[in-house]
Amino acid sequence: MIDVRELAARLQLHAVATRIAEHEEAWEMAQGLFEPAPGFLTPPLGPSPESREAWARALRRVRAYGPRVVSTLVNAAVGDVNWGGQSKRLDEAIGEQGLIRLVRNLARDYYVAGVAAGYAYQPETGPPRIGRLTGYIEPYTHPMDADVVTGLYQAKTVTTRRGIRYWVRVWDIEDGQVREWRELQTPTDLGYPPDRVLEGLTPRFAFYDLTPEGLPWSPFFWAVPMLRDLMASELFLARVEEYAAYPVPRFGPETEVQQIAPGLPVQGEFEWSAPGSLAELREQRAVKLERLRDAMALPGGFLGNDSPSGEALKEANRRFYQEAKSTARVLSELLTDLVADLAALVGAEPVEVVVLPNRDYIRDQVIQGVLVLYEKGVIPLAVAAREVQPYLPTWSDEELNRWLEANKDVVTPDVLARVLGGGNA
Repeated sequence: MIDVRELAARLQLHAVATRIAEHEEAWEMAQGLFEPAPGFLTPPLGPSPESREAWARALRRVRAYGPRVVSTLVNAAVGDVNWGGQSKRLDEAIGEQGLIRLVRNLARDYYVAGVAAGYAYQPETGPPRIGRLTGYIEPYTHPMDADVVTGLYQAKTVTTRRGIRYWVRVWDIEDGQVREWRELQTPTDLGYPPDRVLEGLTPRFAFYDLTPEGLPWSPFFWAVPMLRDLMASELFLARVEEYAAYPVPRFGPETEVQQIAPGLPVQGEFEWSAPGSLAELREQRAVKLERLRDAMALPGGFLGNDSPSGEALKEANRRFYQEAKSTARVLSELLTDLVADLAALVGAEPVEVVVLPNRDYIRDQVIQGVLVLYEKGVIPLAVAAREVQPYLPTWSDEELNRWLEANKDVVTPDVLARVLGGGNA
């Protein structure tokens, strides 16, 4: 059994309260809910209502980056989900679960929090389900082997009538026991008996990576300072753009302002002051966008910045799809374990679950590469057609086989591309 006093000491050493706050900030950015206090990222606002309204407009403009990053990563990693087996009971349980939605949520947790975790359980009413673990999750490792996780620490911040409190669970994997504390004043205040103990629950999890101290790490968490930096530039630019949208009138000391009206001459000193150039601010913003795109291995031009060209673009897209395939493999292993636990609850045999990455992102590259190889005589027609067909699923396998047999001596690469794309040769 996990020694709770030792665990609490480790959590205090890791400054877990600070880690929880940083984790919540990352989620706010990922969901487009982060709202910096006025003056935190930019100079403080003026007292006028117009300044407050301008600040609100600027915030709406810059909040979208986090959700765009996360949704793009998730959409690439989760294209489809397949599983085998012949059990009707298991198929019904998986169908009621909504596996695609579960996998997408797990992928989002994986990229933002650095850990995707869940467990199979039997609710009080209804069929068995797979639950998803949320909040801040930290592994408890074996003292003799840092790669062996023997437990999980899970914490959430909750708002109660008494103020901010913490809801904590300690998952002891070796004993199959979950201890739960509610409304703790500090997330390490585990010296009291738990409010509830649950038996027979086995968490399944996958960490994106761990720091040398054993703390969860994610690409989004690492990019949070870059997102803050980009948000500062965006907020500053948005505010300056409003002020620089129109020329500003300048009056001398003798000007009779009350006499200014359409068609009337201005009495006194008056001129229009043209706004300065914002090119440098926009260039700075573009540099930060490209830095974020490259750090997150996102496809070229994804954030609205100029897309890299040539080999740089190919490399960016290659890294992006490699990340998607790697995440799909991790999620496949995690879902296979979770569905095996679900199968045990419904009395069925376990099955393998396969998460397929979204192939739309590499469709054009694959087709172009295959057609070049066919044109140069490196691969035969049948190999080229079957390699390309999954990306252009306009024909069934049987129709493709009949077409290959009838046209194997006369097909050119051009005709092959047209036919697989739905055209007529």
